[in-house]
Amino acid sequence: MRKLNPFVQLVCFSLCCLFTSSLRAQDAAPSKELALYNQIKAFDLNGGAIDVKGLVLKKDRTQITLDGVVYLSASPTGAVFIGEGKFALETPPSDFERQNIKRLLGTDVIESDFKTAVLRFSDDTAAQLGQPHAAPANPRAQKLALEMEPRILRETGANISARLALSILNGERPGFFFANFDGGKRGRFSLVLDYQTRIPVANFEINAGEKGLVFAYNTDVTSPEVWTAFYSLEDYQHGQVAYSDTNDLIDIQNYDMDVDLREHKKRMRLATRVTAQVLTDSRSLCFKIGETLPETPDWRLKKQMRVKSIKIADNNIPFAQEDWEGGFTVFLPDIAKAGSTLKLDLELEGDFIYDSETVSVCHYPRSNETWFPRHGYLDRATFNITYRYPKNLHVASGGLRLSEEPDPEDKDATIARYQMSQPVPLVTFALGPFKRYQELIKWEKGGPDTPLEFDSLPGDLRAIKEDFILAELNNSVRYFTALFGTYPYPSFGAAFHPFNFGQGFPSLLMIPATDRANKRTYQFIAHETAHQWWGGIVAWRSYRDQWLSEGFAEYSGILYTGMRESRGAKDDLISELRTSLRDPPRTLIGPGKGRLIDVGPIILGHRLATRKTLGAYQTLIYNKGALVLRMLHFLLSDPDSGNGQPFFDMMTDFVRRYRNLTASTDDFRQIANAHFTRTPIAKEYNIHDLNWFFQEMIYQTALPSYELQYHITDQPDGKVMISGITIQQNTPDDWIMVLPVKFEFGENQRATATVVVQGPSTPFQMRLPMRPRKVELDPEHWILSERTSTKGS
Repeated sequence: MRKLNPFVQLVCFSLCCLFTSSLRAQDAAPSKELALYNQIKAFDLNGGAIDVKGLVLKKDRTQITLDGVVYLSASPTGAVFIGEGKFALETPPSDFERQNIKRLLGTDVIESDFKTAVLRFSDDTAAQLGQPHAAPANPRAQKLALEMEPRILRETGANISARLALSILNGERPGFFFANFDGGKRGRFSLVLDYQTRIPVANFEINAGEKGLVFAYNTDVTSPEVWTAFYSLEDYQHGQVAYSDTNDLIDIQNYDMDVDLREHKKRMRLATRVTAQVLTDSRSLCFKIGETLPETPDWRLKKQMRVKSIKIADNNIPFAQEDWEGGFTVFLPDIAKAGSTLKLDLELEGDFIYDSETVSVCHYPRSNETWFPRHGYLDRATFNITYRYPKNLHVASGGLRLSEEPDPEDKDATIARYQMSQPVPLVTFALGPFKRYQELIKWEKGGPDTPLEFDSLPGDLRAIKEDFILAELNNSVRYFTALFGTYPYPSFGAAFHPFNFGQGFPSLLMIPATDRANKRTYQFIAHETAHQWWGGIVAWRSYRDQWLSEGFAEYSGILYTGMRESRGAKDDLISELRTSLRDPPRTLIGPGKGRLIDVGPIILGHRLATRKTLGAYQTLIYNKGALVLRMLHFLLSDPDSGNGQPFFDMMTDFVRRYRNLTASTDDFRQIANAHFTRTPIAKEYNIHDLNWFFQEMIYQTALPSYELQYHITDQPDGKVMISGITIQQNTPDDWIMVLPVKFEFGENQRATATVVVQGPSTPFQMRLPMRPRKVELDPEHWILSERTSTKGS
């Protein structure tokens, strides 16, 4: 057994017999690790006091100034300050962060006074505070200490004590720091500085390498609101940052699950063996589960999946899981060495099944993404799942159904076994009186047929046109296979769910009764089907890259709709997306100021949505993301012939290279660059890459207006010369764009050329075989713009 480091020995001294777990199902053999957690959680302020005057704690880009008294815990992991304090944060060098602070707080910087501060730490804060002197207990300070963590648990799902215990046990360097401030002009707010990025990832879904967050609980939306997120000073100095997944402790490779739904009205029972590869030497591991359950109406408290036991080779392992927590922490009996294989047997239970309000006989996980334990963000694994459920119902699940038969141990139950043999980031299921409609997908390029299934409802519950939905599933999956590469999963299907949204999981869509033959239905089903590629085969690396899933699926759905219904339907959908960018953001009290496109760039992902900018995530990640991908479609195509195959070759290559992996925006950019260099547009204008394009469209927010001014002169050889300037407005001076120009010559004779514009205006000149009847700049709206016009003479 690994010897504990001196810090752990200090905080655990003489505690093993004093502390027993107050948490359910933690009756494993007493351990120093669990004793450490319990002491940290107790947060007894009997470690003395320090009188401070002008003491400055410099924490990365934040500065905390203290004038008053600091009361210390017995272990060097916590303190409470009472007095006069000041908090200041050097604003991160990001336009969005500056604008977000301005939008939420009405100021350019985050500064505040405070009267109290509760500090938790595993770093060098204790040394910075200095040597304490003996002092009597302070009831007010102790009350602040004991109230802070339950409140943070409820508001965020983060277990600060467990985070500290893991930091200490795993010997993290730098250590962890958390502070909760109150009593000043900003009210109550918190700072988390987590160099291993565990709380930002697990509790805020901020996983692009950000180490620091400043956040406050917002009572209007009953959730935490991030004022700013930032990388470490060292990251900024180096000019680069590692993604948060480089800090993962384990890589889960397989789940062997037994999901008991026989008492679905009361509880779901989950027994699973988690097989994982250890990535770094670890004495403690953290898992997420149910973290997206809302605080209101107490779902994360009352409906959470609670850990009943954790075992390694039949030996009980201690763990920590508190009320309101969005996960749990495991304390291993010995150090798990990097490169080794770890097998954990977990049993969990909770009222995690939700009965639909409109079709009460249908039952679904309260969260399709978080019903089973996970580590990190979108970690891929294979799944072997056994479902047990009442015999009058059926289960629809991701993966291939291997068997379905009566439960030999329960005459009232059925057992179904599913397998997902390819590593996928997520699986889900539905339970209901489903009536199964099946057919086979026959692939145009040959290969074995793939089973297709739609789990619908009996006609007496809901009249659904199953034949229509099956046909659309079949058509769309074959269409995208032709565009993006082979469909990889052993089956494909969908299950009815009575909600006003859809979700596309690998091999299984969750969709409402979308059975009307119109452009909305075509686009909706195709969007969810496209997630088999964008989100399933290729997942996004971080929240900043989620447009690679939603924007790609949105544009894929539009392409399918144009093929399935008409070009006019496709144009209508594109026009709606363009219009949405100019809409004002919504706030909690009505329309906000400005336009949604100005809220921030695509690369900000879900952080675009705040109480001041409701709807920004959907509009910018889905809608603008789709329009940006459409621009790439144009840039990789041949303007003369209209051949867009190079675009689809690029998309297929992207899928091939990142199959069963996660990809970042930068990964996609590099593949787009490699394909773009061979295109007619790149060769004509001697453009060597698309770095400029990604910088403009993904990292900036401008919405240009374009105008083509031209005149035509006859040439001695009978041809004509068209010349003029292309004007670009509402963009930075270095903005570059290539735009299509369409010519009509009569008798259905048409031609397309391009012009490039850089800065406010750029001259152009081109020879034509005859005088055109009509000249029009980008009539098909390939290029994202607010307004496009043409003036000629």
